[in-house]
Amino acid sequence: MSKRGRKPLSQVLNSLATAEHPALDDLRALSDLSEGRLAEFKKGWLDISVDHRVEIMTRLGELAEDSIELNINPVSRIALNDPDDRVRAAAIRNLWEDQEPDLVEPFLSFLTTDESEAVRVAAATALGMYVYLGEMEELPEGVTDRAANALLEVFHGKDTLEVRRRALESLGFSSRPEAAAAIDQAYSDGDELLLVSALFAMGRSLDPERWGDTVIEDLNHASPPVRFEAARAAGELQLDEAVPALGQLLDDADPDVQEISIWALGEIGGDEARRSLEEKLETADDDLSGLIEDALANADLIDGAWELGLMGYDEEDDEQARKARLN
Repeated sequence: MSKRGRKPLSQVLNSLATAEHPALDDLRALSDLSEGRLAEFKKGWLDISVDHRVEIMTRLGELAEDSIELNINPVSRIALNDPDDRVRAAAIRNLWEDQEPDLVEPFLSFLTTDESEAVRVAAATALGMYVYLGEMEELPEGVTDRAANALLEVFHGKDTLEVRRRALESLGFSSRPEAAAAIDQAYSDGDELLLVSALFAMGRSLDPERWGDTVIEDLNHASPPVRFEAARAAGELQLDEAVPALGQLLDDADPDVQEISIWALGEIGGDEARRSLEEKLETADDDLSGLIEDALANADLIDGAWELGLMGYDEEDDEQARKARLN
């Protein structure tokens, strides 16, 4: 619907407030609001019941993931000030694509002062974008340092395990020695959830020389969640040496491990990875077949890029890969 053909926002808000579940057209109407309509949204937002606000903010995030033309950032920024912690957490998650540096300060405040664990978790995750942007030299160094310092302090502090884990995962983008030391500490802690997050951070680091052997070893770990994160990290780090073990994981007892191993082989590419995928395709069910075909297509793209000399040194390609890992 064109902006000229939009129904009055008061009508949209009334529908959102009274309907059992938000209608798709009403959610879309909240995209890219003009200054006047945004002011009207801000005025009427808290008149909607809290449960409806939670569902609206959550559904907006889901919709935006599938519809890149939607711009839900302005309404999500307003929802950052919502009195309900569930709404605040959803709003933070919805702003993953905003990337404006003025969000760093409120996210830092949420991370360090909000009473809700869910909000602190969302903030810890969101700050990973700003660590990444700093590594890509797209933010002033001081801004990124504030984000990384806060994440390090939270990881080493006394917050809940879930918040500390998410802080560590965001630190995976950092090239600072303190971040690598934090990953090492989490990996050696003995807590399986910290081990899982450490592997997740290893994959984000794009440092196969430092973490490659560790990741490959954990492809044979007894715990399915650990094998899952090791397989993901192997794909992100494009570890050729991991291909034989990933091929074995295509028959893992855990279906999630099977699926992430398919993805990882597609990310690594090469003849051996493609052979493993093609052999699995012969006996795969319909659900796995689609994943394998996608992985084979991705492997072909990666192999072609290597042949053309586009992999490994092209900053734009590297940025695209790292940005995808934020999701």
